[in-house]
Amino acid sequence: MVLPAELVDHIFSFLQKDIPALKACSKALPSYSRLAERYLYAHIELEQEVGNDILENPQLLVHLRTLEIRFSFSQSHKQMAISIMAIIPRMTNLILLSISAPNWEEEFVSVFGNILQQPSFQELRLSFIYGLPLSFLDNAKNIKQLTLSNCTANEKEAFSSLPSSQLSLETLVLIGDFNRNLHRWAMRWVTRLTTLELHYLSLRLDWTAFPELLVACSNSLTSLHLVMSNCM
Repeated sequence: MVLPAELVDHIFSFLQKDIPALKACSKALPSYSRLAERYLYAHIELEQEVGNDILENPQLLVHLRTLEIRFSFSQSHKQMAISIMAIIPRMTNLILLSISAPNWEEEFVSVFGNILQQPSFQELRLSFIYGLPLSFLDNAKNIKQLTLSNCTANEKEAFSSLPSSQLSLETLVLIGDFNRNLHRWAMRWVTRLTTLELHYLSLRLDWTAFPELLVACSNSLTSLHLVMSNCM
């Protein structure tokens, strides 16, 4: 007996965190395979095998909700990551994008700049990006939560005191390393901020930046989370 598709889909929804079980179920019938795709590919941590699946089967792109890309020093992995980023505009239901980049390269910069206006985006996490061109983030108009972990801004970049348009940013999370230009950029966007989180910030920071940041968002801020044990 073949179960109704609605019931099978409901069962699969409980297996989202058990990928081996979900894969095993998907092989039972061709119809199960199609139903399982939306859960198998809802959250992707970029690896060689999964990356090939996405590139070779573009119909899977619509299922992605969260995508984590960790750039490595492997040239093949790096090229795959760039290829995946190039098709992000076709991931029409993508909500969260997380990028960890040990090397900030021109090819990455050009691709990254084209994807930040994705209408479905709600959360962006960037890690280990040094010399980040913050003007790109001015285009991320739909993002509600931004996490910058061990990121520094391009010190030579100049931008106006006021952005050309308003972000939807509600939550800003700063972790680890930080520099003055990152603070200057953040000051332009925090007037509507409701949540500010500061985690394990570096001792090398200019701490005078933070009272200014708190004052700038004081009218809208409802939650302040400080984890400072590594800084004292």
